[in-house]
Amino acid sequence: MNIQSLSVCVPAKRCINDCKFCCSKMHDSDYEDNFTEICQYASYAADMRKRLEYARENGCNTCMLTGQNEPQQNREFLRVFAEVNKSLRAPFLNIEMQTSGAFIDAPFLDFFRESVGVTTVAISVACLDDDAANREMIQTRDEALCLETLCREIKRRNMNLRICLNMNDGILARHPFTPESVVGLCGALGADQITFRALWAPDAATEQGQWISRHVTEKTTGFISALKEDIRAKGRYLDTLEYGSDRYDYHGFSVVVDEDSMAQEARKSAVKYLILRPNGHLYSKWDSKASLIF
Repeated sequence: MNIQSLSVCVPAKRCINDCKFCCSKMHDSDYEDNFTEICQYASYAADMRKRLEYARENGCNTCMLTGQNEPQQNREFLRVFAEVNKSLRAPFLNIEMQTSGAFIDAPFLDFFRESVGVTTVAISVACLDDDAANREMIQTRDEALCLETLCREIKRRNMNLRICLNMNDGILARHPFTPESVVGLCGALGADQITFRALWAPDAATEQGQWISRHVTEKTTGFISALKEDIRAKGRYLDTLEYGSDRYDYHGFSVVVDEDSMAQEARKSAVKYLILRPNGHLYSKWDSKASLIF
């Protein structure tokens, strides 16, 4: 089994954001929280250890801290994860935090790096060149969220910075909607890696699906098509990720175009994500409880 990454869902009562394109709200997410509600710490930690070891023994090298909520909401869970990971025969060394950046300050970044072992911070962005527009689309209560400040603090701590662009017609508010503008702005923020993420909308009847249908038009799809052509023409192929996405050196950045962020395409020889849910069980699909592994 080729596994691209293990996603560890960090539990919380309710997300501090309410992203207008949130994929978690477009599929069943009713997974019991056995970490904070039912199990004692030792019991849950033992369950987590088995799942982490399963992923490692099947060749998975990357762990992503993510979930239905912002992972920074639950510091105690992150402490437990760090302790369990360090206890493995072969701990995860490549640990990625996926976040909008809401309410993350310098001490929190120190905690991520020193206590949890985070090596990469992946900032999920809805608008790249207008903080107010970005905050409005992710509907955060953090009125001070500033990409430039956050990215600068991440780089000061020598952590890898990935900019994950949730592609929509408003991804650029003040600049021409071109690959050069996007890459230039990501470079100005200090990005090491850029992911262009096509938004997932399986059900147009949901509030989030309706937002995506209004804000992902030919402007965005045409951009992605042009971007892929430009990458192939001007970029340098680096490698292929386990699930099949090609990674390129494009203007000096590691670039991936992810058109299957929810891993809907079938692969016989690879799994894009293993997902550790708050109930302590491991799954292979974000939108299917039937994908339970154990």
